[in-house]
Amino acid sequence: MKELTVLDRLAALDTNSVSDALDLLHLPGATCGLRPLWNCPKVVGCASTVQLAPMTGDVTSKPMLTASIDAVTTDDRVLVISGGTEGVSCWGSFVANASKIRKIRATVIDGMGRHIESSEAIGYPVYGRGVTMVSSRGRLVQVASGEPVRMRGVQVCEDDYVIADRNGTVFISADHIHEVLDFGERIARHQGAMLEAVRSGRSVGDMDFETAIRQPPPAPISSTRNPKITSPEDEELVSLFSRSDTAGISDALDKLGIHGQALGIMPLLDYKKVTVGPAFTVRYVPASDPAGSVGDFVDDVAEGDVVVIDNGGRTDCTVWGDIMTQYAGLRGIAGTVIDGVCRDVNRAIDDDYPLFTAGRFMRTGKDRVQVAGVNESIGIGTVRVDPRDIVIADANGVVIVPRNRAREVAETALKIEQSESGIRAMIMAGATIGEARERLGYHTLQRKG
Repeated sequence: MKELTVLDRLAALDTNSVSDALDLLHLPGATCGLRPLWNCPKVVGCASTVQLAPMTGDVTSKPMLTASIDAVTTDDRVLVISGGTEGVSCWGSFVANASKIRKIRATVIDGMGRHIESSEAIGYPVYGRGVTMVSSRGRLVQVASGEPVRMRGVQVCEDDYVIADRNGTVFISADHIHEVLDFGERIARHQGAMLEAVRSGRSVGDMDFETAIRQPPPAPISSTRNPKITSPEDEELVSLFSRSDTAGISDALDKLGIHGQALGIMPLLDYKKVTVGPAFTVRYVPASDPAGSVGDFVDDVAEGDVVVIDNGGRTDCTVWGDIMTQYAGLRGIAGTVIDGVCRDVNRAIDDDYPLFTAGRFMRTGKDRVQVAGVNESIGIGTVRVDPRDIVIADANGVVIVPRNRAREVAETALKIEQSESGIRAMIMAGATIGEARERLGYHTLQRKG
């Protein structure tokens, strides 16, 4: 049997397991904000480093990156480009096509790209901070290649290792790759065994994440049924919003003078359905020494509830991953809202589990944060959330309806939707949009009464 190479072993892992391994070894490497710029496949490879800098004076230089691309002679390389400027592209269609021809595996930019549709069309993976249409011409210049660079604060040297997927990008020093792979593989095996135990019904509270790679996997138990069910009042209030969306509820909140739109909390995907449920609130704080629990609360969440987590907007560590997603789905939990980040997003996507967060990042929250309280008042995206408030979340974002005003909000939202439906009907019948809006009072629909 052919012996697995380093890249074969790395490709069998994901950024979450690698980030956890780096944590255990007290090594840097996990980055925040270097995400796929299209729906890229996972990539692994060896770094070919490039340093960019702002252009100063009347500098005439060879087009950026061309020499670095032409210098690649093997099929295991990933271009790692540092020095990008916010709002200015340092990657485009010509260099993407040239890289594809040279069999370069992918590009990771600590900066921005453009012509991303061209990279997607040829199947060339690009990871970075975002996209823009602004050219680098006259703005950026290449100043070095093959030298150490910094990517979101992480030093990357020529021939270091790179792994990137939907959760982000991780760099591994070539000096430590075998240690990281050994720990990453052990973590992945034990995480898999723990997931199987969860599928069989074992409580997440019984899982010892800290010793997962040192202890045998827990034995499964027989039942996955959630013994906690919603109250009749919960069901009634949820049903009031069953045909609403966040846009209509937002207008109703504005009209009633209620602040309920959760700023910056966005869906993991462009969900077609609306998630509605009572809030089960969770508050995280920085970890103590020794660290406390990070996820046992999920055993107390009722079927149909929405878990709402206040992690203070932190984007440097996650509070929700694949085991929590798996377990929540099995127990009929409606979805999760986080003022912070999630990880293991492939599990949530594959399971169609609704997640609404401030972003995604692969670094674990274990030993960084801990649960400080459940079912108490918290803040999500500048909005106060009390236990059992009603959460409505969809492709537009998240709104919170105070429980004691749920019926009033639902009634107001229905009136607004009826008026907007009337406007649409008038337009279809031949009226101008101005006439329809004037007749049905469109401009005052959401105005505070």
